[in-house]
Amino acid sequence: MTDVNETVYGLLMKVFRDNAYASIELNTVLKSCAESDRPYITKLFYGVLERNVYYDYAISCFAAEKPKKPIAVILKMGLYMLEYMSIPKYAVVDNMVKLSKKLGKGGAAGFINSALRRFSPPELPKEGKPERLSAEFSYPLWLTEILINDYGYEFVRDMLSHKSEQRAHVRVNYGVLTLAEFETKYADFLNHTDTETADLQPSGAGYYASRKFLKSANPHDYVVQSAASVIAANAYVYNFSGIQTALDLCAAPGGKAVLTAQLTGASVTACDIHKHRTELIKKYAHNCGTSLTVCVNDAAVLNEKWKNAFDLVICDVPCSGIGVAGSKPDILFNRSAGDITELCDLQQKILQTASKYVKVGGRLCYSTCTVIKKENSEVVSRFAKENENFVRVKLKSLLGGIETEEIALFPHIHNTDGFYVAALERIS
Repeated sequence: MTDVNETVYGLLMKVFRDNAYASIELNTVLKSCAESDRPYITKLFYGVLERNVYYDYAISCFAAEKPKKPIAVILKMGLYMLEYMSIPKYAVVDNMVKLSKKLGKGGAAGFINSALRRFSPPELPKEGKPERLSAEFSYPLWLTEILINDYGYEFVRDMLSHKSEQRAHVRVNYGVLTLAEFETKYADFLNHTDTETADLQPSGAGYYASRKFLKSANPHDYVVQSAASVIAANAYVYNFSGIQTALDLCAAPGGKAVLTAQLTGASVTACDIHKHRTELIKKYAHNCGTSLTVCVNDAAVLNEKWKNAFDLVICDVPCSGIGVAGSKPDILFNRSAGDITELCDLQQKILQTASKYVKVGGRLCYSTCTVIKKENSEVVSRFAKENENFVRVKLKSLLGGIETEEIALFPHIHNTDGFYVAALERIS
């Protein structure tokens, strides 16, 4: 078991120390692991990531001084095992002490032994304070404070306590068949009642699909795409006909660009600043049977040849990614409030640059996978104030409701990732 624990330790250090992407590192490691070890490695790795802030709080309650990162990681692994993995305490203590010695951290073995043997969940901070939500739901304090300032304490409590949807979300691949053809073909899987056991349950934007469906269905008939992403692409083109040319400036991995092309029949150009990410777009489009023009481009730098050239320009900008933290907990690490300010500057720069590509009468769309107002409504409001030749456009979500000037999705309200969409029309 120690070898497996060493593997998990190595993965966690890559995330905490090297800012590596959790999913990429885990997938790489799992390819070379015994199949029987994969569930253990995955559970422990993601478990520690999801409980990281709470464990920092717990450790601070019993440690006189903050332990160095390698020791803290070993402790967090042990704490997760005690809480969630039904491993006897003596075995957890023994394994973590052995791991520390194997890693050359034997000097801390006594501290690790004592801490794990004596551990009991600490009392949480008082209700009503940001520190309470931060510790209880393992969210960085700086981020919890921003969210409370944006939405209020109870709203944030409800949002952070929501359990994210675990089933894959799929949509019809309109490049292959129509919605009616899809529902006829897979009628035996469909369940229109509100049940978590359905093999194919309508979500309003597509379907939540079981493993049974994913294994049984023709993979060319559907596209795995988040509900929020599907809602965003449909919002881009809502009540906007005659789109012949579209530009997606931050398109990788390609989901929204492909769906935009399928919904409109427009000629879509999809870009990314990194060449390897444009390859992801090409692969995505090929798998969906959809033709895109793909190229490398820096969205923040003006491309003279694109000025006044597109009916629709999409800015799905780089953001803090807080809206998808439920499925990607490493997004919460190694960021600060200062990073949000830097991101907002980049978002505004991309939006200003993109506006030069929109034809008169065309539409400029802005979206993020975050719920922080500073990255969302404040960016769009500033742009609209500084560019009087653009006016806000009313949109409507696939999930229903009235037309509004922005679509804001929240996990606990819409059972989706956190997401934001707004659009503006160029009038002169």
